[in-house]
Amino acid sequence: MSGSSTRQFIYLSHLIIQIGGWAFRIGILIGLLQSGMSAAGLGIAVTFAPIMLGSLFLSPLVDRGDPISAMMIVNAVRICALLAIFGSDGADSFLSYAAMAVLSLVQPVYLSAEIAFFRRITSEDGMISVLRNIANIDWLTYLLGMFAGAMLSDQLHLPGVLAFNISAIILSLIVLLGIKQQFRRTPAVLEARPSGTVLDLAPLYPAFLAVFLLNLGAGIINVYPAIHATADGVLDKSVLLTIVMANGVLALLGALAVKPIYDLLGALPTIAGAAMLLAACLAMMSLDAGLALVIASSSAMLGFGQIFAAAAHAHMVSSVAPDRAGRLSGLFQCCTYSGVAGNGIALSLLGDRLALGMIVLLCAASAFVAFAVATFAVVRSRDSQTSRPADR
Repeated sequence: MSGSSTRQFIYLSHLIIQIGGWAFRIGILIGLLQSGMSAAGLGIAVTFAPIMLGSLFLSPLVDRGDPISAMMIVNAVRICALLAIFGSDGADSFLSYAAMAVLSLVQPVYLSAEIAFFRRITSEDGMISVLRNIANIDWLTYLLGMFAGAMLSDQLHLPGVLAFNISAIILSLIVLLGIKQQFRRTPAVLEARPSGTVLDLAPLYPAFLAVFLLNLGAGIINVYPAIHATADGVLDKSVLLTIVMANGVLALLGALAVKPIYDLLGALPTIAGAAMLLAACLAMMSLDAGLALVIASSSAMLGFGQIFAAAAHAHMVSSVAPDRAGRLSGLFQCCTYSGVAGNGIALSLLGDRLALGMIVLLCAASAFVAFAVATFAVVRSRDSQTSRPADR
């Protein structure tokens, strides 16, 4: 099996997982909302800490062995967790919350294993295409899943959603098993390798800081259009669908645009430019100039966010050896989700003390600091390149 065809099968497995995953997210959210807003809030809360723990402590393990086996193990754990929810008393039960925490814990491990495997069969220059394709799949399935969820919200029942997701995971397992069988003939790609330490990634610390700061500013701020639309009453379902679809379309366009921009400008200028534009989008959202501008700026923000994320992830994972890719991807996800969690905490703490426009302006300031950090990295990179001939 060639590298190109192998990548296509990994993309297929990712597509299947995402279709089932979006169905589950919609179904479990509806189930929690039917149990009350406190249940939905608790369900959201149990997702953040496990994701950060998994990305920080479990993701590096994929560098020590076979990434395909790691993905298969994660899928097996997912099936067990979903069966636990299936056998619980409902979405709002201790067993369901525990199962959701397990699903969140292993979520970053699956992506880290994917990235680690791609890094072993793909050149450094090809990783931007890999990250672009993964983002395309994520947002295409988001659009399909959210549209279907909105249309089927009255008929969507949790047991059926769970059965659908389990079936998708089993199908993904079959695809991964086929890939593993093919690579048994070339075990060098799958053999265990040393993983190094976090200190080996020190040159990339400014990039990690920029990722954290950008997500600390952006975070869950894409819910602002829904908050704005419900300020004077109950949110209409058609308005919510418009917001969701506009966000998804612009995010997908951003994912599609990242590779040509990355190839034209280079990694660090792309990262810095996307951070600056995202900060500008947040500043526009703070003006509170009507729902249409809020939706437009939120959607554009998600598009620039995809450019930033794919460019930053590709730049960092291409800067390390293949046996460091899992650890790096885990740290990238940890910085992302810790920033998102920090943004959510800040919104909840400041919501009753400051006007929402002022809060969004503070978020824009955090994104602008991320732009400053990325700009510093661009300048430092150019200085090091110009000093090399003199050193010789």
